[in-house]
Amino acid sequence: MTGLLGIGASGVISYKSALDTIGHNISNANTEGYSRQRVDLAANPASYKGYGYVGNGVQAESVERLYDRFVDAQIRSSTSNQAEFETYYRYASQLDNLLADESLSLDPSIQNFFNAVQELADNPSSSISREFLLAESSTLVNRMNYLNDQLGDTRVQLNQDLAVTVNDINNIANSIAEINQSITTSTGMANGVQPNDLLDQRDQLLRELSELTNVTTVAQNNGAINVFIGTGQALVIDNEARSLAVTNSATDASRKEISFITDSSSVTITRQLTGGRVGGMLNFQDQVLDSSQNELGRVVVGLVEQFNAQHQLGADLSGSLGGAFFTTPTPDALANANNSGTGVVTAAFSNQPLSNYSDLTASDYELRSTDGGDNYTLTRLSDNTAFNIDVTTATTLAADGFETVPGVPATVTVDGFTLSITAGAATGDRFQIQPTRDAAAEVSLAITDASTIAAAGPLRASEAVDGNGMPTNVGTAAITQPTVSSTADLPLSGSGGDITLTFNPNAGGAGIPGFDVAGALPATLLYNPATESAGKTLTFTTDTKGDMSFRISGLPATGDSFVITDNTNPVGDNRNALALAGIQQSQSMINGTASLQESYSQMVSSIGTDSRRAEINMQSHQGLLDQAVLSRDAVSGVNLDEEAADLLRYQQAYQAAAQVVSVAGTLFDTLLAAVRR
Repeated sequence: MTGLLGIGASGVISYKSALDTIGHNISNANTEGYSRQRVDLAANPASYKGYGYVGNGVQAESVERLYDRFVDAQIRSSTSNQAEFETYYRYASQLDNLLADESLSLDPSIQNFFNAVQELADNPSSSISREFLLAESSTLVNRMNYLNDQLGDTRVQLNQDLAVTVNDINNIANSIAEINQSITTSTGMANGVQPNDLLDQRDQLLRELSELTNVTTVAQNNGAINVFIGTGQALVIDNEARSLAVTNSATDASRKEISFITDSSSVTITRQLTGGRVGGMLNFQDQVLDSSQNELGRVVVGLVEQFNAQHQLGADLSGSLGGAFFTTPTPDALANANNSGTGVVTAAFSNQPLSNYSDLTASDYELRSTDGGDNYTLTRLSDNTAFNIDVTTATTLAADGFETVPGVPATVTVDGFTLSITAGAATGDRFQIQPTRDAAAEVSLAITDASTIAAAGPLRASEAVDGNGMPTNVGTAAITQPTVSSTADLPLSGSGGDITLTFNPNAGGAGIPGFDVAGALPATLLYNPATESAGKTLTFTTDTKGDMSFRISGLPATGDSFVITDNTNPVGDNRNALALAGIQQSQSMINGTASLQESYSQMVSSIGTDSRRAEINMQSHQGLLDQAVLSRDAVSGVNLDEEAADLLRYQQAYQAAAQVVSVAGTLFDTLLAAVRR
C-alpha cells in the first residue's frame, strides 16, 4: 500500500512542477529575453521484490532552459552591426538632407552671388547692380554661417548622444555585475544548479549592451561571465564593473573621447571601440561630419581667397584700389593639452597665385615634434602621408609642394597653407592642424559701401595725345587694356608715374624693332610689326612684386607712343567685374579639377553615397538579425499553442496521479476495515 501511495504522490508532485513551469512559460510569453523552460522527468529507481523489480514512480530531475549559446552570440553580433549602421545612416541622412536641400544648400547661394557679379559686369556704373551684389553677398555669407552652425549643432547633438550612450553602458555593466553576483550565489546555494531566470536577465542585458557597442563574453566556472567591449577592453570582470566616461579630447576640445576611469587614472579607448551605436557615432564623426565641415570650409576658403585676390586687383568708383571683399578665415593650429614644451604653432593660408588654392585639401593634419629640437613630422590624416621636417634646412619637394624656410619661427608650406613653428617643443608634443574646419563660421562681408566694389581695372592704356588731347600716333598699332597680377607697386602716381611705350625700329639694336619703355622695367619690349602685327602679349615687371601684361597689334610708326596710367575715371569699366565673374567657372579646386560649385556638389554626392551605403548595410544586417531572432525563437521562444497542449497533457497526468493516490487511500481503508473484523 505504501508503495502505491508513494508512486501516486511522486506523480502529483512531479506533474505539479511541470504545470508550474508551463504556467511560468505562459506568463512570460511576452517577456523580452525570456527562454522557455521545461521540466525533465525521470523514473525513480525500482525496488527488488523477489519476483522482480517494482517501480517507485517519477521525479522532476531538473528544470531545463531551452537555450542555444551560438544563436544568442549571433543575435548580439547582428544587433551590434545593425545598430552601428542604423546610427550612422540616421546621422548621415540628416546631414545629406541639409546640404542637398535646394532651399538650404550652398549651391543656389553661390549661383545667385555670381549672377549678381555678372549683372555688375553688365552694368558696372549701376548703383542698383552694386547694391544687389552686396545683398547677394550678405545672403551667401549668411548661408555659409548657417550651414556651419548646423554642422556644429550636429556635433553638439552627437556629443550629447555619446554621453547618454556611455551612461547607458555603465548602467548595463553595473547590472550585469550585480546579476553575476546573484548567479554565483544562487548557483552555490543550489549545488551547481543555475538559476534560469537570472541567466535570461543577464543575456537580455548583453543584447542591450551589444546594441550600444560590440560585445564578447567569457564564461567563468562559478557561473559569472566576463564582458569585453570593442576590440577586447574589459568592462565586467566577475562581479566588478569598470566605468566609462566621456571626456574632452586633448587634441580638440570640440571632440569627445571615451575613457576608462579608475581611482588614479583615465585611459582613452575611443579608437578601440567598435560596433553598436557608439561605433556608428564615432564612424560618422570621423568619416562624414569632420570631412563635411572641412569640405564646406574648403569651398568657402577657395571662394573667399580667390575673390579677394581678384577684387584687390581692381579699382572702385573713385579709382582707389580694391580692398578685401570678404574677411579671410584663419586655419586652426591646436596644441595638444598634454604638451609639455613651450613651442607655439600658428597657421595661415599661403600667399600663392590663385591657381594654387587648388592645393587645399579637406584633411586635418598632425604636427609632432620627433626630437624636441628641429625635427618634426607633419601627417596628413586623411591618407597618413607624412612629411619629415627639419626647420633648419630649406627644402622644396616638388612632388608634394612641400617647402620649409628656416628661421625663428620656421615656416612650413604644404597643401595651400603655411605653418609658423617657434622653438621650445618637447619630444612628442603634438599640434592638430585644421586648415578649413571653421572657415564657414569665420567668414563675413568686409565691404559695406557699394561704391567701393572694384569692378574696374586699376590701369588704363591709350595712345599718346598732344596738349589739346588729340592722338599723336600715325600708325595703325593698338594696345589692349593692361592686366596686373599684383598691386604692390600701384598706383603708378605713387611709384614713379605713368609708363610710356615709344616705338623704335632699332629698340633692340641691330635693327630689331620694339618699344622703348619709360617708367618700368625692362627698358625695352621687342615687337616686330612685320611678323607680329596680328598681336603680341607684352609683359614687364613694374616692380619685383608683380607683373603687368597687355597686347599690342598692328603697324606702329616710328615715335608712336602708348601711355599706361592710373584709371582715375573707372565709371563704366567692367574689366575686373568680368574677371570676378570668371571665378565661378574656374577649375580652381581639388588640384585644378573642379570649380567651386562642382567641389560642393562632390561633397554632397559623397555624403549621399555614404548615407545610401549605410542604409544598404543597415537593411542587410537587419535581415541577418531577423533570421537570428527567428532561430532563437524556434529554440527558446514560448509557443502558446504548444504550452496549452502541454498544459492539458500534464493536467490529465496530474489528475491520474491524484487518482492513484485516491485508490491507494481506498485500499488502505479496506485493509484497516478487514483488520478490525
